[in-house]
Amino acid sequence: MNSGNVSFSLISWNVRGLGDTNKRSLVRDAISSSRPNFICLQETKLDNIDCLTVKSFLPAYLDAFQHLNAAGTRGGILTAWDSSAFTLSSSFSGPHSLTTLLTSSASDYSFSITNAYAPSNHHDSLAFLDSLEDTA
Repeated sequence: MNSGNVSFSLISWNVRGLGDTNKRSLVRDAISSSRPNFICLQETKLDNIDCLTVKSFLPAYLDAFQHLNAAGTRGGILTAWDSSAFTLSSSFSGPHSLTTLLTSSASDYSFSITNAYAPSNHHDSLAFLDSLEDTA
């Protein structure tokens, strides 16, 4: 994203599960080396995410987050950002998406990020697309 003289970087990554400790370390190291302002993870397969869990797979500077729990072993979405640079104005979730409205701490620039994960069951595709349309 580029707003005038300010640019932001975002990584969107289908991690295909974060249950394994070694995988969490690999994910954290990969994110750290890129140093994005925002991270959108899909298919975390985690149904209960707290600050301690997040610290196991995100670098320390990405200290604010919103998440949508997995349904059993399916799905799970997390969006994270640096709370010293951005504040959360609002957020809402759909069955397969999470939208966060953020404001820059350095300016009055506000924007939204929608993090979506399509269901693997194609019978749910129409409902998924309808929910994304509602988000827009």
